[in-house]
Amino acid sequence: MLTMLNLGAWAVSAVLALWMAWDMFKTNRSYGEDYLTSSAEGDIIDAEMAETAART
Repeated sequence: MLTMLNLGAWAVSAVLALWMAWDMFKTNRSYGEDYLTSSAEGDIIDAEMAETAART
């Protein structure tokens, strides 16, 4: 029983690692490095309204 749980945990871990690697490569192909690293610290932009959030 414990062996099955151990193998199940490793299987879940492998699936998550493969999914994260696939998502990383997909994101890297979809967006340029300048876009992925262009965020300025403290600036929040509302994507739907295309305006910068007001600072309080």
